[in-house]
Amino acid sequence: MRYQYTAENLAVLEEPLIRALYRCRQHASDPEVLNTLNAIISRFRIKGLQVNPMLTFMALKFAARARSLRGMKRHLKMVREEGLTMSSNMFRSIIAKCSIGHRGLGEIRNGRWRRSELFQVLTGFDDCKHLPIEKQYHLGTILIRDDWQYLHGWVAVLARCRDSQGVWNEWVLWKDTPARRKPRMLQVPTGSHKVTTRHRGDHWFVEQATMSGDLAIAWKILQETEIPFHYLKPRTKDRLLDGLEHATVIDEHIRNELMKKHDRDMLNIEKATDRSLRDQYGFPYDDDGPIVAETERELHDAAEGGAA
Repeated sequence: MRYQYTAENLAVLEEPLIRALYRCRQHASDPEVLNTLNAIISRFRIKGLQVNPMLTFMALKFAARARSLRGMKRHLKMVREEGLTMSSNMFRSIIAKCSIGHRGLGEIRNGRWRRSELFQVLTGFDDCKHLPIEKQYHLGTILIRDDWQYLHGWVAVLARCRDSQGVWNEWVLWKDTPARRKPRMLQVPTGSHKVTTRHRGDHWFVEQATMSGDLAIAWKILQETEIPFHYLKPRTKDRLLDGLEHATVIDEHIRNELMKKHDRDMLNIEKATDRSLRDQYGFPYDDDGPIVAETERELHDAAEGGAA
């Protein structure tokens, strides 16, 4: 793109260009695609051409894929400076590139984000924190908290960053939203339980609070939601039971779930060690059953005396 007419002709071909860049992932790494996008966008700007927003958002997604703090900073700044509107689908797509899937896996083709760098992308870059909020350009400045399609991914990524205080702050704000104070019914598939905006949000906050690692906050949120313990997902209940000392009330449901968890933990230990645990003695043994019945144990252990 050394010549003006070349850049102008290429600028109107953004859709074929985007398709070609996605296809080349079969032969090129994500950082290489990001570098190519950076070069194309820079050339367009040098030549005084308008950069298509689709190209900017594509570069932002590849920066997230490539775990590039510099790339995220550059393209988020472009989004803010050009006044681009990031849709909820795009916001969720970028959040999903932060390795926050179930158990924190997500897309790990390029490894994982460093927590310190991802935290800058979310809450503010180190060299920009002195700026007024309207001039900052981290993901938090794009967040629309009144829209659940934005908020639920935001809370999830804070939890994966172990930012329990951030999750708590969002919970405090959530409690005062119209979606919680005046809940609406959700249009869920026929046959499912009736769910409101409040139920969906409250359950999500409890689940993500447990993911953040601060079980004291998780139990506190659960108490404020007034959700019965047995209504929670199994993995959420298991995490909460690991911090049972933070519970203010322990009812019969919690006791039953604790016993079930104990049995599952014992079973996992047996599978991992290839040993079974005897209830009477509490140590492992190899066989599936005792050599002799417990009622005959004394007979076989008896010392031998004189001739009969």
